[in-house]
Amino acid sequence: MHRRARELAQERHQSLSAVVADLAVRGLATLGAPLEVITDPTSGFPVISLGRRFTSAEVADEIDDE
Repeated sequence: MHRRARELAQERHQSLSAVVADLAVRGLATLGAPLEVITDPTSGFPVISLGRRFTSAEVADEIDDE
């Protein structure tokens, strides 16, 4: 999947992160989920907003559950 996304980025003359964000938006749009893509002012990376922010502790709990 990474290889194909990288190929798409080269074909479109876009960054890999922009292509991955676009693909995620398209995929999530088929589910009818509300979302917004913004550019992070610090990193410059595209960011997809799907709801609330998760804390580091919540992420660690989810990883532990796996």
